[in-house]
Amino acid sequence: MIDSPSEISAEQFKELGIKLNQWFTPKFIQVFKDVIGHEDIKQRLITSLRTGRISHAQLFAGETGYGSLALALAFAQYVFCTGDKKEDACGECPSCRKIQKYIHPDLHFVFPVVRKTKSPVSDEYINEWRRLLTRTNYFGLEEWYTEMGVEDNAQAAIYTEESANILRKLNLKSFESDYKILVMWLPEKMNPECSNKLLKIIEEPFDKTLFLMVSEHPEQIINTIQSRLQRIHIPPLHQEQIQRQLIAEKGIAAQKAEEYAHVASGNWYKALRLLDETEEQIYNQEKFISLMRLCWERKMLPVNEWVNEICSLGRERQKNFLAHASRMIRENFVRNFGLEQLNYMTEREKNFSQRFAPYVHEGNVIPLSNEFERAYSDISRNGNAKIIFTDLCIKVMQNIRPNWNCFHVQ
Repeated sequence: MIDSPSEISAEQFKELGIKLNQWFTPKFIQVFKDVIGHEDIKQRLITSLRTGRISHAQLFAGETGYGSLALALAFAQYVFCTGDKKEDACGECPSCRKIQKYIHPDLHFVFPVVRKTKSPVSDEYINEWRRLLTRTNYFGLEEWYTEMGVEDNAQAAIYTEESANILRKLNLKSFESDYKILVMWLPEKMNPECSNKLLKIIEEPFDKTLFLMVSEHPEQIINTIQSRLQRIHIPPLHQEQIQRQLIAEKGIAAQKAEEYAHVASGNWYKALRLLDETEEQIYNQEKFISLMRLCWERKMLPVNEWVNEICSLGRERQKNFLAHASRMIRENFVRNFGLEQLNYMTEREKNFSQRFAPYVHEGNVIPLSNEFERAYSDISRNGNAKIIFTDLCIKVMQNIRPNWNCFHVQ
């Protein structure tokens, strides 16, 4: 125990300095070399800045886990870097160190938030946002909801008030860099009024201002904004890239890493979730199994109980279940062809598939897939969950056992 500063020895002082450095240094430092794959896109971004042909508004379009957000943040750091940045940001200059903690005064963020005040803006959750980014750049809405500490039923959005906040920030002169950069995560979550106001800012941008938009569903962005963005398509990662990253970063055996990389289908975020199978993943598979069994057995009362349980979940968890169920229908149909390299299932999912796969065939795979996709779309539009899932169960019954009358009294 140290009672006063005068009692600290040189060795203790050095040890304390190391600990302080560990505490205040981000766990996750993002430059181009840290982004998995996409070497061609990295080079294109680097070349655009070095040649002065950089578009003021860019759209990084790709699924969570492909690396769209990671690329946008690495590009922002490369733009701000004041050191030797021939092929990448130096990671050591004052600007890089501020970017690593996401506190650079010329870097601004906009992202979906839940309404907790009359004028909800991203700044209300900026500390939570920075905390999540320092852990990883590969995450989805589910992790963001958890970080914000909001309820499952909450619906995040980019509200109208955000446009005035953006205008105020970008109207200021840059503090340290030649550029000001606005990184917007999930612009498809903007409400119509915010979209229309942002359109005006994009059409008449401030000098040396970059808009980097990161979208999972770019088709949901209004067409007038889409037409003014330079779109950068982020494709899935190669299986070998994910496999090498799992071995290098997580220390996984080569054979196991190959299995995870195969199931991940080019998605690093999904690979990480497979690595540490979450309670939600197990729950979704159990609910899918129980749904298929109840629909086959034609037990309407237990089906109603199943519907009530699913309806008690939040919208995002309902959508996650429907996405999982849709994938299971597809994977079980493919399994009938006996081609393991075309199957993307975990061991838990394969165990059930051994018996269930024959019931998904050419006669019902398309109707079943359509019903789950339609339910996903209806839930996304805030439809009545009780009606949607009840209708889904009846349609599944009809397609699993097509000769059965769903109104037959048991």
